[in-house]
Amino acid sequence: MKKAVKLFSLITGFAMLALLQSCGDTAFYDQVHSFDDKSWDKIDTAVFEVDVQDSLTNRDFILSLRTSTEYLYSDLWVYIMVTAPDGTTSKAAQKIPLARPDGSWIGRVSGTLVESRLRFDSKPFPIKGPYVFMITNATQEESIPNVMDIGLRIE
Repeated sequence: MKKAVKLFSLITGFAMLALLQSCGDTAFYDQVHSFDDKSWDKIDTAVFEVDVQDSLTNRDFILSLRTSTEYLYSDLWVYIMVTAPDGTTSKAAQKIPLARPDGSWIGRVSGTLVESRLRFDSKPFPIKGPYVFMITNATQEESIPNVMDIGLRIE
């Protein structure tokens, strides 16, 4: 009986180890655009080029934004423009919530940095080939201080 329990424990341990090792980074694409002087100017466009060879798998599209704790607003509006391999384009405005009504940060805070993530879409790419994602500041401000970088992650 003790041998059976030990064998079962050993098999369970190996199974758990195998499961944990299979859980890893599932990012298909993950890049960041940093801003000079920690400020996002109206003319600064974050450009991400993605080569897609799989048009069947459903993908999660995630924006990441890093600001300092000195950032003055509770959100940030951006435009996301996508050009597909066939030349078609789309443009959408997206609000990235950064702080709650009480002023506390929504994202992960580490020292004076706040990292906020937002899943803005979930779908497969319609066709294979190179896609270009361009993200611009959609606010009325010419420059937004205390913005470190913005990233695009596709899982």
